[in-house]
Amino acid sequence: MHPSFPLTTSPWIPVTDLDTNQLRDVGLTEALVRAHRLRFDATSQSDSVVLLRLMAAALDAACGPSTVPEWDAAWRAEAFDPEPITAYTDRWASRLDLFHPTHPAFQCGALDTYNRGAHSLDPASLGGASGAWFSGKLRAARDGVQAYPAWGAAEAARNLLWLLSYDTAGIKGAAPGDPLGKGNRIYGARPGPAGIVTHLHIEAHTLKDLLLLALPPQPRTPGDAPVWEQDQPPTAVRTRAPLGRLDWLTWPTRRVRLCPPAEEGGGVDRIALHDGDRIQGQALDLAHQHDPMTAWSTPASGRGRTPMRFTDEDLGALTPWSAALLLEPTGHRPHTSAALRHAVEAAERGVISPDTRLCAVFAAIDWGTQRSVINNDPVASVNLGTARQLADPGQRGVMATRARYAEVVQGNLRRAAQQISGRPADLVRRKMTLTGLDLAWDETTGEDETLDGQGREAASSAWDAALNDAVDQAVRAFPLDQGRRHQLRATFMTAGAAPAHTKAAKPNEPRGAGTTKAVPRRTPPATRGPGRPAAAAYEVFGGRYSLSEISRMSQCAVSYPTLRNRLTDPDNPDRQWTAQEVEEAATRPATRGRRRTTETDQ
Repeated sequence: MHPSFPLTTSPWIPVTDLDTNQLRDVGLTEALVRAHRLRFDATSQSDSVVLLRLMAAALDAACGPSTVPEWDAAWRAEAFDPEPITAYTDRWASRLDLFHPTHPAFQCGALDTYNRGAHSLDPASLGGASGAWFSGKLRAARDGVQAYPAWGAAEAARNLLWLLSYDTAGIKGAAPGDPLGKGNRIYGARPGPAGIVTHLHIEAHTLKDLLLLALPPQPRTPGDAPVWEQDQPPTAVRTRAPLGRLDWLTWPTRRVRLCPPAEEGGGVDRIALHDGDRIQGQALDLAHQHDPMTAWSTPASGRGRTPMRFTDEDLGALTPWSAALLLEPTGHRPHTSAALRHAVEAAERGVISPDTRLCAVFAAIDWGTQRSVINNDPVASVNLGTARQLADPGQRGVMATRARYAEVVQGNLRRAAQQISGRPADLVRRKMTLTGLDLAWDETTGEDETLDGQGREAASSAWDAALNDAVDQAVRAFPLDQGRRHQLRATFMTAGAAPAHTKAAKPNEPRGAGTTKAVPRRTPPATRGPGRPAAAAYEVFGGRYSLSEISRMSQCAVSYPTLRNRLTDPDNPDRQWTAQEVEEAATRPATRGRRRTTETDQ
């Protein structure tokens, strides 16, 4: 007899049961069969992202849609067909047993010497010397307060998958008989496929919809198989090419073996850990080919492909407009994601209910030097709007243009700050980061804010104003004297970006044809709407400026919305404002409390 923990039926995947509104753990079979009545939170932690990728691979192997019509039918169906799922999980149940004596799930059964303690299954252990600050158990073991406790089987399974996904690069203990071992060590270990990419999936209310949105339909590649369908791997390191999507999503990055507990229900207190399969070929190109749950950027040089950033590279703060850059790739610097493109195409076909609000969930590993330590594992959810908006090229273009505008504003601000201050680029980047824009971005993705007409114009103006406020905060916080701060403002405006106003694409135009690119500053065309001023330029303060530019000047004492309201005459939309009136409106401080409209305001 040996301990057994079949991942197909044992409870280990945390879900919310929509029938009881309770949190509980389920086995892999129930997770797939009842996916339509379960909710899985994959929006806040990297370990949930790892579980999502596993469940997607299992569904794909069992009965994943191979064509668009099959996918559409699966989406419209109330639930997944239970017969192929249960037949598949029953067939491979022994290979999915965590403690199987010869073929333990995701492990190498040939290992029987355990070279690591239970602490190696703690994700915080990959944080290097600082990792103990994030784990009370690691701190207690380090300080000699108590030995690191054994893991229960469910926790051990989840942490095993996390380790296989994100184990650090560098030196590992050589497995017995590995010819590459030198002095019982193996050199050159690298992170696996999940650790080198930016993950992206589309959030959904039920686990069923979440899994389908993660899996663009495609037939199984001949010879492709998830790790549990493959032969037992050798203990020695091997370099090989991936077999296909299923192999890639379950790649055995390390040779691991959990020490089976002495008795049923016991804990895991030791593990064997060695380097595993290394990727043959260009890893990023293969990830782009095989992994739909990824997001990519192409450098301005047009060469290569890099995982897309969704946080600022210095502060780690979320850039909430990141996902919108994927909605309308440009020839200059394309951003791509197979999962997001898959969701957009489903929305265009009308399969997804138009009122369904969708969010893109990003996740990535923030690596330290040489990927030998993990500094952070951020996960962030970003608003995309409704399926109706995603289905409309014009509305996608609106959001993409606003996102590109934010990128240009931040880039120009950083260049101006470096030019004026003479400080190192890395210091300027850290200080000149636009923050506090999450709520403003959520508001600008509202449906009324991307349709044609006044709502679109108002939202673009509000987004301009929010960016202006963020710029003001960054400039005020930058270590400069008042004179050079004014000079920074003037230099930034000279190199500033065009306001994020857009027009809709015509029905027969190619995707993105109707949008206005974010380019160096120009005078925008005059547009008028009911009760709104013309987007014109004014001869004020010794130059010719738009209202948006005036609101960013040091002379301006009010925000852009206040300035715009002061220069709006509902009874005479065509009124021409004099330079004196514009300057007075800009320099007169706003009153406190509720603003009253008076003749002076007009």
